[in-house]
Amino acid sequence: MIKIGNQQMLREINISTLLHTIFEHGPISRVELSRKTKLSPTTVSVLIEEMIREQLVHEIGMSGSGVGRKMTLLNIRPDGGYVVGIDLSSSPQTAVLLDLNGKLIANRSMKPVVGEEACRTDLVEQIREFLRQQKISPEHIKRIGISIPGRLDDTQSVVMTSRFLQLQQFPLVRILEEALSVPVLLTNDLDAAGFAERFSGAAKGDHSIIFLLVGYGTGAGLVLNGEVYHGSNGAAGRTPFFAPYCTPILADRLKAEFPERFAALSADDTVLAYADLALEGVEPFRSQVDDMIRDLADYCGKMLQMINPQKLILGGWMINHGPLFERLVAAIHESENSPYGATPVVVLHWKECGAALGAAMLGLHEIFKQKTVQ
Repeated sequence: MIKIGNQQMLREINISTLLHTIFEHGPISRVELSRKTKLSPTTVSVLIEEMIREQLVHEIGMSGSGVGRKMTLLNIRPDGGYVVGIDLSSSPQTAVLLDLNGKLIANRSMKPVVGEEACRTDLVEQIREFLRQQKISPEHIKRIGISIPGRLDDTQSVVMTSRFLQLQQFPLVRILEEALSVPVLLTNDLDAAGFAERFSGAAKGDHSIIFLLVGYGTGAGLVLNGEVYHGSNGAAGRTPFFAPYCTPILADRLKAEFPERFAALSADDTVLAYADLALEGVEPFRSQVDDMIRDLADYCGKMLQMINPQKLILGGWMINHGPLFERLVAAIHESENSPYGATPVVVLHWKECGAALGAAMLGLHEIFKQKTVQ
């Protein structure tokens, strides 16, 4: 029995190794797969035929041109399954559908889901209706990723607290898996947004990034060595000391203190007008923005020194004000003060549906992640 169990485990590891390699390097030949994975040509051939029958992989043509031996190329079959991403942190909340190559097939806005009962009923029904609209049966869904504005437990399956969703210690993964019979994963919304940037956004191909948001909320998403880093109790990336610089809090303060300048403006227009006045040298705005840039740059510089990521990605209202963003980037590089060169600081690529895409992409990552012996 132990021998059979070991053989089955080895087979699953070999399949995951092949799927991971095809996903990362496809189109690729069987010969190249054998070389990259160190698996024997016979093992590769047998397992690939099995994956073709399961419609996870397909042959897409021949390599090379002209005279010489040509080899059949393999790639992930896009319609071999799909992943769903749901972002419950945005307004409106969003659903996306990706094929197995990560191509966006559909996205739509959702009716608000708030509270336990809505998660048990409305969320489930909206996911079902989304799939019906795309004419996709649930058995073709390989994963559902849910982006949550709040803190999750160590297993990433229970929403410990989410004020926005009005949830406390809510076992969302268990409830959705029982209702939909599809593997479900939960992720924090900033972790999801950061992973979307790493997967197909401003940091595509990078394995270690920091994503920092100062907008209608604040926080950081960390991707280290290709994996989302949650911290020892799921609280990695918290930046509560930046709360005074978030759009609604900063706008409310400015409207209260300077109603003649800002009362008639929206929150978004207020913070951008504030930046304009500061860069024109108008006090007290100039001094306040100088302090804000110094605080942000000092924090980011220390993060970059400690983690040494390939990129720092910024999101929020400051990226919409070019001169202010340029000043912030220069201050971050000065604070980082690295002898190895400044870390690139870039603007996020995915905006409106970044967290939904990231949740779905994390589902793809789980499907094609290389398994190892535990």
